[in-house]
Amino acid sequence: MSLPIAEAVQVFLDHCRIAKCLSAHTLRAYESDLGQFTAFAGSSGTVRDVERDLLRDYARFLFDQEKLKETSVRRKLATLKVMFRWLESEEAIEITPFHRLQMPIRLPKRLPKALAPAEIRDLLLATKRRCLDSDDLAACAFYLALLILFATGLRVGELTSVRLKDIETEDGVILVRGKGNRERRVYLTNKDVLAVLKAYLRARRSVAGADPNGRLLIDGEGIPITAQRLRRQLHRLALLCGFKKRVTPHMLRHTAATQLIEAGVDIRFVQKLLGHASIATTQIYTQVSDASLRATLARANTLGRVMR
Repeated sequence: MSLPIAEAVQVFLDHCRIAKCLSAHTLRAYESDLGQFTAFAGSSGTVRDVERDLLRDYARFLFDQEKLKETSVRRKLATLKVMFRWLESEEAIEITPFHRLQMPIRLPKRLPKALAPAEIRDLLLATKRRCLDSDDLAACAFYLALLILFATGLRVGELTSVRLKDIETEDGVILVRGKGNRERRVYLTNKDVLAVLKAYLRARRSVAGADPNGRLLIDGEGIPITAQRLRRQLHRLALLCGFKKRVTPHMLRHTAATQLIEAGVDIRFVQKLLGHASIATTQIYTQVSDASLRATLARANTLGRVMR
C-alpha cells in the first residue's frame, strides 16, 4: 500500500528534525512548501501517484496561479526533490519522479544587495546612540548584533542561536552552527567590537533570571531575542535613518562579504567565514566587486579629464 502524501510529509519532517537536526527556520520553510504541494495534489493522493506530469502541472500552478517568482518556485521544487530522494532511499517508492526530469527554471541574475559604507555608519551610529542613552539591555543587544553581523557575515538565525558557551571572549572566537548543523568558527578581531561584547556580557549577568548558559542575545526580561525580532528592529531603524530601501539582516551578510572581497581577502577565507559549502556561492561577491570597480572608474573619469 502506497504512503499518503500528507503522511510522507510528516515522516520526512520528523527525519529532518531528529536525524538531520535542521534549524527551526528551515523546518518551517519545508513544512510550508510541502503543505502547499499536498494541498495541490489532493488529500487522497499517495506518493506513488506523483509523476512527472503532476510536477510540471504544479510548477505551472505556482507560476500562473500563485504568481511566484522564479526563486520561490525553484525552492519549492527543490524541497520536493529532497523529500522524494529520501523516500526512494527509504524504499517507500521505487524511483523518485524527479529522476531525469528536465524542468530547468532559470533564475534572473541579480547581484546581492549590499549597503554602502555611509549607510553602514548611519545604522551603527544611530544604534550606538540608542544603546548609550538607554539602560535597556535589548538596545545594547541590538547594537552588538549589528556589529557582529557586519564583522562576520553571520546569518541572523546563526547569531540568535549562539549560546554563551559558544563564545571565547578573550580570543574573540564564536562557535557557529550553520546549515546542515555544520560547525565553524568566526573571529571578532576589532577591539571596539570586543569591548562592546564584554560590556554587554557584564550587563547581561545583572539581569535577574537570565540563563547563565542560555542564548547570547536577550532583552531586559531575560527573554532570548529571536531572528524575527531582529529583522523588525532593523527595518524600523532603517526607516528612522531615512533609508528608502528595505534593509534586512541578510543585506548585512552581503555587505560583510563584499567589504572583505574589496579589501583583497582571499575568496577561500571568505567562503569559510560565511559557511558556504561551495566556493561557487561565494564567487558571486567577486561580481559585486567588479561592479564596484566599474563605478569607481566611472567616477574617476581619467580619460575625460585628459580630453578636456
